[in-house]
Parts: sequence; C-alpha cells; structure tokens
Amino acid sequence: MVQNTGTPLRLGAYKSVNLPEPIKVREDAAGLPLEVLTPRRQIIISVEDRWRIDDEWWRHEPLSRMYYAVLFKSGQNLVIYKDLIQNEWHRQVYG
Repeated sequence: MVQNTGTPLRLGAYKSVNLPEPIKVREDAAGLPLEVLTPRRQIIISVEDRWRIDDEWWRHEPLSRMYYAVLFKSGQNLVIYKDLIQNEWHRQVYG
C-alpha cells in the first residue's frame, strides 16, 4: 500500500490521457481515409476495422464519430476518427 505523504497536490498535477489530437487526413470520394498528413505524411494501406459512435445525443454537444483502425505503409497501426458533426479528423492513442 502506498503511504499518504500529506503533500498537497499542486495545480496541474493531473494530466488527461488519451486526449484526441487534431490531424489532417486526405480522403477518397467515399470519405474513407487515404493518408494522414500530420505530423508527417503517412500512407494508409488498409483499414483494419471501423465503427461508428453516436452518443450523448441529449447534451448540447452530442458525439457522432466514425472511427478507423488503420495500417500505414510503415507497418504502424493507429486509430483515427472523423468527427461527423464538426467534419474534423483526430487521432486517438491508447495505452
């Protein structure tokens, strides 16, 4: 068990994890991702999985996202999503 040191937490002591990061994506005519252009250009060779989340419809700002688990030419995997309300792409890093 970890002992309580009694030291008060300082401002900014907690850091949010897995926050989405905005990215630029080149899409095909159907809206599927072809390349991630930021922070550097990465060519997508396959979409391994995709799923849609529509949530919190009762809130002022509901969620509507299309997620893609993509495989890059480099062999790297990444989860990206398109915010269908804002029409913006983000990357989501887990782990």
